[in-house]
Amino acid sequence: MNGSKNQRVIIVGAAPGRDSDPSRPLLPTRSGQGTAASLLRLMQIDPWAFEVIFERHYIIPLHAGRSRNGDRFPKAMALAGVAMLIPLLQGRTVLLIGKKTASAFGVGHLAPCMWNEQILGASSEDNRPTTIAWVPNPSGMNPWWNVLENKQAGEAFLVALGQLAFDQSLRGLAA
Repeated sequence: MNGSKNQRVIIVGAAPGRDSDPSRPLLPTRSGQGTAASLLRLMQIDPWAFEVIFERHYIIPLHAGRSRNGDRFPKAMALAGVAMLIPLLQGRTVLLIGKKTASAFGVGHLAPCMWNEQILGASSEDNRPTTIAWVPNPSGMNPWWNVLENKQAGEAFLVALGQLAFDQSLRGLAA
């Protein structure tokens, strides 16, 4: 994984939920439900530490509404959001939340919970590899998490990521 000591690990989600604060991506709502709350439970980390040690972004900056199977994910808005995020992500360590988010970045074909080196943005002159992985959405709707082996692998991956990000934060403070 990229070891830049002054750059936090980035987590990218699809879009804020109906009750989420778009200006504070991937933080749990008061109800304690949804993707952010599930992610923190799996990582075994509290919201304050999560906010400090991770840089967080959404592809789509506002709640896009409901669809039959959850929240909407307008492809055109997602692709525009990805294009805006790519310069920020290049050369960094990035975790994508959800298959649709991974697909929008062109890495949905990769196995979940596995780090890969990717050059993001084919038209970019910046060809620093990005260390990137994705996890299925942990909000409870994705059946991937219902398979015991997947759940154990996903939890171990997320706990290790939390430790990595914490260690990078400490190195950044010491620098």
